[in-house]
Amino acid sequence: MAATEAQTVELHDGTELAVQYLGATGDDTAEFEVEPKAEDDTRRWRLEIQRTGGYEVVEAWEHGVAVDLDAPDWVHELVDRAV
Repeated sequence: MAATEAQTVELHDGTELAVQYLGATGDDTAEFEVEPKAEDDTRRWRLEIQRTGGYEVVEAWEHGVAVDLDAPDWVHELVDRAV
């Protein structure tokens, strides 16, 4: 399946994320680009999510610059929804 337009996902705590499906990267994995919708949060992650519920941060950016960011606190809730 090809990449899709970003969709808004609202988490349990009210955090809103723009989530874009980028495509399958294997038989049981897919990549997603995730960005908080809060104006003051300029972080963005590319996550590889496994069908089993595992994930890996593939790339991350802050202010449009590639950086080494840890996965955000809300990543587990997002992964649970994706699988």
